[in-house]
Amino acid sequence: MRLRVFVYGTLKRGFPLHKHLSSARFLGYGKLLGFEMYDLGWYPGIVPGKGEVFGEVYEIDLKTLMILDLIEDEGEEYERKLLPVTMEDGSTISAFVYVFKADVSNKRKVKDGLWRKKDSC
Repeated sequence: MRLRVFVYGTLKRGFPLHKHLSSARFLGYGKLLGFEMYDLGWYPGIVPGKGEVFGEVYEIDLKTLMILDLIEDEGEEYERKLLPVTMEDGSTISAFVYVFKADVSNKRKVKDGLWRKKDSC
């Protein structure tokens, strides 16, 4: 079974946790509308809002999804949701996205929705 995931932070290419997507197939760049990104330290989190978030889309298997659930502390720190992602060509696909669950009122907003920090874990 092949699934799709939209990643926007430390799982992107060139970032510390990308190694966990080594068996994934890169499908392209995408954006998620209706979300805002916040700086949580060495990684970002997104919450519903009026902005947009930019990231990468991958095709993964169920084993990789389970690994990502562990990395993202799914159910505790993040909630995995199936959301519409707009691809570079304008098409819309459904992909799993990890949405931050805690309060971000004291965190710095990443205004342009693009995570650039490459600090190591």
